[in-house]
Amino acid sequence: MSGSKTVWDMAEFFVIRGYRRRGFGTQVTHELWKRFPGLWEIRVMQSNVPAYHFWARAISRFTGEAVNPVAFEKGGEYWELFSFESKLVS
Repeated sequence: MSGSKTVWDMAEFFVIRGYRRRGFGTQVTHELWKRFPGLWEIRVMQSNVPAYHFWARAISRFTGEAVNPVAFEKGGEYWELFSFESKLVS
């Protein structure tokens, strides 16, 4: 994680269980990324496999590219960091 003030950082994101796997989370994230173009970072704990798959799929569909998160450790926790750019749509 860069810690840069010019990077959007997804701190928390949660979809209520009854709405999961219906596309709501992906739709909301895509609208958010369109509304706030620029560089984005999203961290996911390596132990949270469902979240990892959600973010990899949502980001890949948004950017049209494969995602390659970077693994890192902080305070004894292991994470995956997704970084991508949301471009301004005109």
